[in-house]
Amino acid sequence: MIKKRPTFPTGHSLVGLPPIVKVLHSDERCELYRLDLTSPCDSILFLVRRPSGRRPDEQRLVEWWAAQPPEVLSVRQVFSPEESPPCARVAVLELRGRYLEGASFQDAKEGALRRLFHSMLDLVDRGLPLQMYPDLDPSLAWLASNESAMCTLLPLDGPLPAETEQVRLLASAFFRLATGIALQQPAGSVPPLIRWSKFGGEELSRVVGRCLAPVGQKTGISTLSALNDALGRARTGKLTSFDGTAVPSALLPSGRSHGLDKVAGMHALKELLRREVVAPIRNPEPYRRYGLSIPNGILLYGPPGCGKTYIARQLAEELGHFFVEIIPSELASPYVHQSVMRIRELFDTAAEQAPAVLFIDEFEAFVPPRGELGGHQQYKAEEVNEFLAHLNGCSDRKIFVIAATNQPEKIDPAVRRTGRLDKLIYVGPPDDEARKEMLMLHLEGRPVGADVDVDALAKTLEGYSASDIRFLVDEAARDALMRAQDITRESFRSAMAKVQPSVTPEIEAEYRSIEQRGI
Repeated sequence: MIKKRPTFPTGHSLVGLPPIVKVLHSDERCELYRLDLTSPCDSILFLVRRPSGRRPDEQRLVEWWAAQPPEVLSVRQVFSPEESPPCARVAVLELRGRYLEGASFQDAKEGALRRLFHSMLDLVDRGLPLQMYPDLDPSLAWLASNESAMCTLLPLDGPLPAETEQVRLLASAFFRLATGIALQQPAGSVPPLIRWSKFGGEELSRVVGRCLAPVGQKTGISTLSALNDALGRARTGKLTSFDGTAVPSALLPSGRSHGLDKVAGMHALKELLRREVVAPIRNPEPYRRYGLSIPNGILLYGPPGCGKTYIARQLAEELGHFFVEIIPSELASPYVHQSVMRIRELFDTAAEQAPAVLFIDEFEAFVPPRGELGGHQQYKAEEVNEFLAHLNGCSDRKIFVIAATNQPEKIDPAVRRTGRLDKLIYVGPPDDEARKEMLMLHLEGRPVGADVDVDALAKTLEGYSASDIRFLVDEAARDALMRAQDITRESFRSAMAKVQPSVTPEIEAEYRSIEQRGI
């Protein structure tokens, strides 16, 4: 957006830099120029004016740029005052992804619009050390290629707005990108998003409308926490201990948890997923350069109640992709061939919303071994064949398949081979750290006695699944209620006598043997 005559003309070149090929933005505060470089990223000459001749706060700007998503923005060079024009400061930035000035999302699918809104919300609500609100002008913003992150080059002028105003600014900026309409109307006369955005969807339209509702309206959204909730995104709040005092900061995650960070403990598993799944999907080029293929899908297996479904959902959130979840009953049909058609429609939907994560729970029910099917079950072989056909080359269509099962040995061997489900990942019972966090979560808000040592209790719960731990806390609370007292160590002793760990050493050994055999 050109609001003021730029300082440099097209073709101009500073010492040691390629010539300017285009002026992207110019106003009273800053100027953006695209440099003549052939690379997968934009090299931008960024000139920041000093208001009233004063030096811009260079360190503040550098810290701001450093706080932006590194997969979108990096600082290549900051010129010294002597090398910069009078009353200005110049830097060269490298930006990857989609420049949002002039970008149209009017025909974008609902999944893409949600990813855009999530990326904008992350930019505003991620606990940056610099407490400034980003200027969400499209002329200053880039969206990552996988739509999982957004960056903006400047904060708003002036102090941090009130949270109600932050929500309104965010929703207005999203409305502008989704519809092409810069809102000028007073609150209460905002046109519904769905009217101008072809695939905006009624739910997303309602959320935006609630953000822009008149101040004080009961159904309005006035906090970032409420906006996260409305979009179905959990936000870590302040936890309190059992006596009402603040939990020590060492027990809390830094910043707002996102994706796999929401999974308590299980650090080895999370590191494996980030290394083997997230990294190659987010940044495929280095893997392709070494001749390595992008993962097609993974199979999560392990005992019931250990969090496979939750981990799959958080992995999808970490990737920032459209999420499709399916269970056997949603594809079942009493009619011959109908299930096959539903399987085809499932993958077609994921392809339309790509990049997408397709999560299939109780996978063994979909793809049983064809060699063990009797004559009256031959229709199931047709369904397995349909799955095999669609699993091939999912990565080329930007679909990532996550399957989950408690019985990996009951899955057709052809499905488990590499090229379809590339990784078999064991999800066992929660580790010591995860058990401690689960106990704290389930005990929060309940009357807990001073003799309850959560650390020591967590160590005694080896083999308890996530669902076991929740049930155990409930049983301890019932025991305390019957005694009309706080939940004590004795309450837990009584509960543990009734609730035994569901993952015995024998069960654990059997799953570990599957892991070693690589079924």
